[in-house]
Amino acid sequence: MSSEGFIYPSPQWAEAFCKALNENQEYREAAKDWRWDVAFVAMNIPENVVDKLSEILGLPKPKDLGVKVDSGAIKLVLRNGTCQGSEFYIDLPINLPTEIKLPGNIKIGKVDADFVLEATYSLWKDLILGKADAVSSLLSRKIKVKKGSFLTLMQYSSAAVKLANTTRNVPTKFID
Repeated sequence: MSSEGFIYPSPQWAEAFCKALNENQEYREAAKDWRWDVAFVAMNIPENVVDKLSEILGLPKPKDLGVKVDSGAIKLVLRNGTCQGSEFYIDLPINLPTEIKLPGNIKIGKVDADFVLEATYSLWKDLILGKADAVSSLLSRKIKVKKGSFLTLMQYSSAAVKLANTTRNVPTKFID
């Protein structure tokens, strides 16, 4: 973590979010029957954010590989009110050179989970900053349910609100 917080989006931010969920008793109670993995896909990530994150992770910049990357995802393994792990996905349309080794919780490719929620980077940022509401963003389709049951999400709307509010407990640094 830098002195200002964990960079969003990053594997370290995902781990800190998972830890914060486990420390949030209100979330644990609201999500006590939840048993599905959830992926949060950020679209339209600014190029300067992708470049800086690549540098921090020790990866080549996508443009140096001749590709454009503007999306990434955080996957949380959520069971019965606890977060049992996190993964960070980079949707890179090519294979990395074999000499580049990734840390264990960083994956290359499209994320898959029981629930896949997609929104713009700017909306996820607004949710983390408390400038947007998770449930109204789902209802207005600003957050798109790409996989999973919308009705199930609405059944667990209290857990969704507590999950979204927990992001505010993660010391976060935005680099855009």
